[in-house]
Amino acid sequence: MRPYVYLVSAITIDGRIASRTGFSKLSCPYDLKRLHELRARVDGVLVGARTVLVDNPQLTVRYVQGRNPARVVVDGSLSIPLDARVLSGEAPTIVLTTSGAPKEKVRALEGMGVKVLVFDGPHVPLRDALERLYDMGIRALLVEGGGRVNWQMLDQCLVDELIITVTPYLFGAGTSLAEGPGYADVEEAPFRLELLSAERCQCGQEVVLRYRVICKK
Repeated sequence: MRPYVYLVSAITIDGRIASRTGFSKLSCPYDLKRLHELRARVDGVLVGARTVLVDNPQLTVRYVQGRNPARVVVDGSLSIPLDARVLSGEAPTIVLTTSGAPKEKVRALEGMGVKVLVFDGPHVPLRDALERLYDMGIRALLVEGGGRVNWQMLDQCLVDELIITVTPYLFGAGTSLAEGPGYADVEEAPFRLELLSAERCQCGQEVVLRYRVICKK
């Protein structure tokens, strides 16, 4: 068993989640509130190590009342710094890493109260990791990027629902919603998307799209 997985992101009209310089503050206040409402409803929030390195997010609930979910970081080489805000004591933190990660960094994180899950192999096996998270009580999981993690989760059919806010910006370059090898055509993708809703944001300038992700296999 694995958690029910939401993948949520704000994108430009050309599908970027960040510019070529890493700028990614796209959401309006209404969209931020929606995000934090969703955080308060799930058991865990997952991001990749690059998101921590570039954005240094807290991944806590701040714009609404509610409990903080567990924060989950995919970091195969344990590259995130020990002073990252995601490692603060505001909420439980789980780091997913590999057996090749520095043992002293594992001990340092555990000494800070962080739960470190170590997997064999050069990469964190996301499906196995989600099953471990489910066993730890995480029944609903929110994925907040970045592009590489988004691609891996979608490509492995590990996402149940996609929530995308299209913002009125265009970057022309930068990080895409899903950063990976890509598909040759629509048939090659291992999933299809079913539109659940399309709503205009209260700000009047953004559109919120919700899709069900259906695995073809």
